[in-house]
Amino acid sequence: MKNKPKFGLALSGGGARGIAHIGILKALEENGISPVAISGTSMGAIVAVAYGLGIEYDEMIRLITNEAKPLRLKDVNLRKTGIFNLDRVRKIFEAYAKKDDFSVLKIPTFITVTNLNLGTYEIISEGKFIDYTIASASIPLLFSPKQIGNTFYVDGGLTKNMAAKVLRKHCDKVIGVHVNHIAKTNEFRRMKDIASRAYHLAVYNTILDELDFCDYLLDPPVIRQFKTLDFNKAQAIFELGYNEGLKLSNLLLTEKGNRLRNSIEKLRKSILDRIR
Repeated sequence: MKNKPKFGLALSGGGARGIAHIGILKALEENGISPVAISGTSMGAIVAVAYGLGIEYDEMIRLITNEAKPLRLKDVNLRKTGIFNLDRVRKIFEAYAKKDDFSVLKIPTFITVTNLNLGTYEIISEGKFIDYTIASASIPLLFSPKQIGNTFYVDGGLTKNMAAKVLRKHCDKVIGVHVNHIAKTNEFRRMKDIASRAYHLAVYNTILDELDFCDYLLDPPVIRQFKTLDFNKAQAIFELGYNEGLKLSNLLLTEKGNRLRNSIEKLRKSILDRIR
């Protein structure tokens, strides 16, 4: 590719589905496409920071599978603000980072969090990164809000589940990766089904304003088969993400990426049609 553009990568939240981000990153890098800036929300924030710290992809999978997955009985607490904690994620980052500061990450990194006090999102890119990364992944009720100073923060996906705009001035092209594809659903047999659908539609709505800032967009339906807490299926999710990354790499390297660009407006329209 002549005059190879500089790419920025916007990673959405999605719980265990966010493991697909690791596979996509690996496939892109194997094809000589490395991001010059990265943003992440929730699980996307964890992957973005792990990438910035230079953690190898296979090691990321190992850490997530064996160390960072949330559901272990020893982590359960009975506090009213959350059932599980993310202490192991903190220990992992502390082990790999020379110091707790965005400046140690190898490329500009942007973490989205939800300010619970003000009810809005914030994008953090300076100062200490560990607490904000944990806050970004703190799904309400499952995890306690993260208090930083006098402010309480929770999952960034509630208010901005994919941050693309912030990357524009740092790169030539932005690749958005959204792992919460919503397909048409005809059956709602349980109250749980309705609650889950409503939650994911609300989170989906937070990316609408960001789509216009993506030059390329991955929103693979195949990832939707996995649930938010399917961390025991990390390898399968990674492999699907890797395959999606190979497809994207081929399009970028053969200068056929305009096909993906055209899909953005189709996706935007389909989202609007579904939630109105």
